Parts: sequence; structure tokens; C-alpha cells
Amino acid sequence: MTKLQEEMSEQMELRTFYQKTREERGYTYGEIETGYLHSSQISRFEKGESMFSAECLLLAIQGLNMTPTEFFALMPTYEPSRLHIFMKQMSDYAITNDIEGMKKLLKPRAKKKIDKIYNVMVKVAIFDSSGKNLITDNDRKLIQDYLTSIKQWTLFEIDVFSNCLEALSLKEAYYLGLEMLDSDELSNLLYSHADVVKRTLVNLYVHMVCNEQYTRANRIKNELDELLDAWDMEGKIIVYIFETFSKFKREKSSELFEEIQSDIQVLKKFGIVDLAKRIEMFMAKEH
Repeated sequence: MTKLQEEMSEQMELRTFYQKTREERGYTYGEIETGYLHSSQISRFEKGESMFSAECLLLAIQGLNMTPTEFFALMPTYEPSRLHIFMKQMSDYAITNDIEGMKKLLKPRAKKKIDKIYNVMVKVAIFDSSGKNLITDNDRKLIQDYLTSIKQWTLFEIDVFSNCLEALSLKEAYYLGLEMLDSDELSNLLYSHADVVKRTLVNLYVHMVCNEQYTRANRIKNELDELLDAWDMEGKIIVYIFETFSKFKREKSSELFEEIQSDIQVLKKFGIVDLAKRIEMFMAKEH
């Protein structure tokens, strides 16, 4: 099959799946249309008479009261992105503390920028898990240059930022976090990838606390207080415990440290073992 034939086949599958999903969910064209997307555009798209632009496709999916992630995850032909596969592999190795497994993800002779970025993400994960620092000055410059030059924040940049904090200076990490919060795309990112955005800010908060950047940590915490809701229990727990840890680092109070240990045991008691282990790992590294 030629590249053109592949593209035409993918477009047909997308049109067919969209129409099927719309009909199953009981939406008419009129219920989906907006000021920027007319019902006639949806009709022509489903009939194969025209294609949606990326913006129109997102509007059409939102009209079904679905996120793009939900829509494409349900497509029978949907294939996870390279980023999704890579993050899953790295997460599996990190959970089992398999440093050798992580090293297998490194590309020693990487030439493409994307491969170099993935290499840095792996090196940061190795550092977080073992304390072994493989991050070079060139790695730091690559991540700094990439994140400071982006014109628009997307899920990919958020994941790079969240997983490369150790490759950035504390000042760069802090101001990039604020830039993400101030970006015009934040509302869209929170709509479609709220869990990733919130997790990234929680990671940034923990990073600032562990590096004794208390004023900056408090600024990030204030933002998290606004963003985290009743469903973000894991994020709230991490922020709460590391707020106590922040006080402990400044006051060196044995009572505060015992309070943290008690909170960790409560997590284990209620079956939240993975989170308890993650926090214990942080504590062991910092105490």
C-alpha cells in the first residue's frame, strides 16, 4: 500500500468511527455545531466530501462530550503514540527499580532531537531511582533550549518538562512551570489532560521543596490549591505530606518527621501502598 493509500484508508476509518460514535451517543449535527463548526461541515466530513482541519476535528470531538484522548483510545485502529509506549516502558522499569532495563531504552548514537530528548528522560529516571548521574551539560542545554523555545505547550512538552526537572536549573524549572500556567493553551490542556498538568505541578512542587526553594514551592502550592479538586486525592496527599516535610527541613523537628512517618503508615493501612513507597523513597533520599 502506498503512503497516499494509507492516508486515505486512515481518513475513511476516522470518518466511519466518528459517525458511528455520534449516532451511538445520539447527537445530531445541530447539537454538535458551534460558531466555528457548522453542521454542513460535519455532514460533508462523514460523507467523505471533505476533511476536517485539526481544529475542526477537536471541536467535533468535544461536541460529543469526549476528550480527544477518549475518542482515539476507543478507535479500533488506534495505536498508542511513541511517547505513550515509551513512558509506559520507563514507568514499568522505575517501579521495579530496574536500572539495567532503563539503560536499554537509551540510544547511544542518537541523532534525531526527539531521540536525544528521550535519552535525557531516561537518564533523569536513572538518577531518580539510583542516584547515578549520567546527565551531561549537553543534555541540560538540549532540554533548556527546547523548552524555552517552544511556541505552544502540548502534552509532549508537559511530559518532557515533568520528567526532566533534574536536567534543568532550579530557576529554569520554576519559571518554565509559571510559563506553562500562564500559557494561552492552559485551559485546553486542563480540559483534555488535566491529570498530566496537575501531576506535573505536583512534581515541580516536590522538586522545589526537596531543593529548599521554599518561596518558589509556596507559589506553586498556591496554584495547586486552586487546581486540585476532590478527585485529585493523590496529589492532595503528596502536597500535604511535602508541606510537612518542608517544615521539617527548616525546623529539624523530630515530631514533624514522626508525623510524616505516621502519614505514610496510614497510606499503607488503607492500601495506598505504591504512593507510600514513592514518598518513602523521597524521604530516604532527602533525610
